[in-house]
Amino acid sequence: MWTLKDRLNVLRFFTEPEPVLIKKWSDLRAFCSIMFVMPAAVGVSHWVWDYVTDPIGARHTIGLRLLFLSSLVFPFAFKYIKNRRLLEFASIALGMTGLFVYILILDRIHNGMTYGIGGFTFFLFIPLLMFQGFSVRVNLLSTFLFALFPQFLGIIGIAHHFQNAQYAVLIWPTAIAMMLAHFAFALNYRLRYESEMTLAQMSNTDPLTGVSNRRHFIPTIRDEIMRSQRLNHPVSLIILDIDHFKKINDVYGHSSGDAAICALAKICRQMARQIDTVVRLGGDEFAILLLEANLEEACSIAERIRAAAEKTPITTFGSAEIYFTVSIGVAEQPEGNTSEKWILEQADAAMYQAKVAGRNCIMTATTPYSQ
Repeated sequence: MWTLKDRLNVLRFFTEPEPVLIKKWSDLRAFCSIMFVMPAAVGVSHWVWDYVTDPIGARHTIGLRLLFLSSLVFPFAFKYIKNRRLLEFASIALGMTGLFVYILILDRIHNGMTYGIGGFTFFLFIPLLMFQGFSVRVNLLSTFLFALFPQFLGIIGIAHHFQNAQYAVLIWPTAIAMMLAHFAFALNYRLRYESEMTLAQMSNTDPLTGVSNRRHFIPTIRDEIMRSQRLNHPVSLIILDIDHFKKINDVYGHSSGDAAICALAKICRQMARQIDTVVRLGGDEFAILLLEANLEEACSIAERIRAAAEKTPITTFGSAEIYFTVSIGVAEQPEGNTSEKWILEQADAAMYQAKVAGRNCIMTATTPYSQ
């Protein structure tokens, strides 16, 4: 039996979060735009059906059939229009217009409403094939509207000789099946999206400390430096590691070394700002990418980290408390320099200067930048 949690997990797929919709739209946009060629091809080519069914009436449906070529505009619209909601509205409007045109065609064919009633099922496949990049709510709504619209036109007398009972028996079971298919597709995409995000987070996160890893950090610092140069904003880098870390491992065990690493990661997260990126480069070495921060501001954060580290106790395997210190190097990216290699090398060199200077201190980059 399903619990309340299971039911809520299913219902949440009807309200896809915006990140899911953005990714879904990005993945399926090209596919959707190509599929809009299908109504034009099918709508125009089915004039042959008109001719076979009623050669005389088919003379009056050529112009209406050519109206289906209007869907060929949508591949270009999908390429140049960025507003997804506008495209959703326009796509539904196109489907409703196509249904209206199809009804006009059937009215011009002798016994068209009898022989062509099965053609309405084609419109139910439009959301399934062409609206994949839209939200599941849009897909469900469009399927419902496409099923209801011809019946409504029949009730108000626009669709002449509309066979309401036959239509309901044929179309509504198909519409329900299509809605279930939309739900299944949305469920499958959501599960795949969440799996991909989990894998991406795992691949970009250090498993011991929970901060970013080097793999994620290198492209991040590259992008942020390019952005800072474009906007003329400062960006700085802190690199630090634990003093005499090997001694901690050798004397107190690797579990104590891991505890020191985790403690330092926690301190870095606490002292860094929301916009900063904390990364474990490897071993006991960490880096903090500071956005919108000059050298002086970066040194202020580095000092808070240094002071907090020397006051943070680590409990060893034997329940003894030990303390550790850190050596820190700080560098600011110069104006006109777009190379992440420069700031990494400068901050790393400054950290080793702090080691030489006696550890438990902060040094800044001293090598001038020349273009």
